[in-house]
Amino acid sequence: MPLEKALAGRSIPVNSPFIDSFSLKIPLDSVQVLDQRLTSETAIYYESLDAVDEELHPPKPIVISETGITVRLSLVEIPIHNKKTNQKEPTKFVNLTVSAKLLKERYFEGINAFNISVLHQVFLDFKIFDCTLETFLDGMVSDVDIAINRYCPSPAVFLDILKCLYSQAGSKSKHLKIFPDDTNLGLNFNERHFAKPSLPFLKFYHKQLELLHKSVDFNETYLGEYQAQIQNLTRVEATIRNYDHKRRLEKYDIMPQFRSLRELLEVPKKNLYKFVVFSLESYIEKKVRLKAPELSPSDHIIFELLQNCVLRGYDYDSLLSVVDTFKGSAKASEKVAKSRMRKKITELFDLLVMKDVKILSQANHNSHVMEYLKFFGIRN
Repeated sequence: MPLEKALAGRSIPVNSPFIDSFSLKIPLDSVQVLDQRLTSETAIYYESLDAVDEELHPPKPIVISETGITVRLSLVEIPIHNKKTNQKEPTKFVNLTVSAKLLKERYFEGINAFNISVLHQVFLDFKIFDCTLETFLDGMVSDVDIAINRYCPSPAVFLDILKCLYSQAGSKSKHLKIFPDDTNLGLNFNERHFAKPSLPFLKFYHKQLELLHKSVDFNETYLGEYQAQIQNLTRVEATIRNYDHKRRLEKYDIMPQFRSLRELLEVPKKNLYKFVVFSLESYIEKKVRLKAPELSPSDHIIFELLQNCVLRGYDYDSLLSVVDTFKGSAKASEKVAKSRMRKKITELFDLLVMKDVKILSQANHNSHVMEYLKFFGIRN
């Protein structure tokens, strides 16, 4: 079937988690090495001296780059528990970076059980090593990126969302960094090499801008049919780093324990979603409610309800719109009652936002931020 027909009607999945990338380690003794660069030690050659350093070094990673896709294949050695000796022994593995970009035109599918054979064949086509699909699936996974696509009305709105998330991090905002550029709009929570189970790495970024400015070759080569659909597309990605991280997720009933690629592909989408939300919640500090000033009992109740509404996502206009639902016994008295209610809400709302600039900022953001963030369980 021609590619154009195959792509016809295909849409970008949104609001649904998927596997975007991971590192895969396959035991060296389970594969057939076809390219000796993978396992051969290296030596330094000094051209000016026409001499070779006698000291040998571990094999250098093989890096393959084309049309915006980069793949690294390397030989690593890590201690693995040996059941026979009950000891940890150094074991060699072929380490691969596996990304959804290797699916090319099928990129937006994410990595799943239905297309994993395609990725397996991609690595075989590199002619670096050979192994069965079963061996590929039995490989150990780490550094797993789980992603979710969401649409946002505009980059300006998305920047407001990022600022809102930053403000809600409180003392943990020191781990956050906003990229407010027209070509690189995003928010990083921590850094990959500093991340730990309690403060994982995740990021929000504007996917459309990323494809148009940072992944130009890949976008133009493989995603031509999706250009209308990437308009205002944003993405969140969170990383499951290592064994300790997976153990923490299991402890909090976020995700089942997994070790192999096969087991990762079996993890339900609901758990992938819980993981992204759990990661984000690691940085969100609970809001402290303001103490109501000296008010009458009825005004005190209204003040507390207003504060609760603002913290849950209502803006000023939304609060006033509630007044319009009031129905009085007579038209004249109803009009007067509504006017008094609007005045009371305005007075108490002004008192609320004047007491704390954070509440004011919150109210201003709510009208366009709340819809995006509530998907992740975050309330303004």
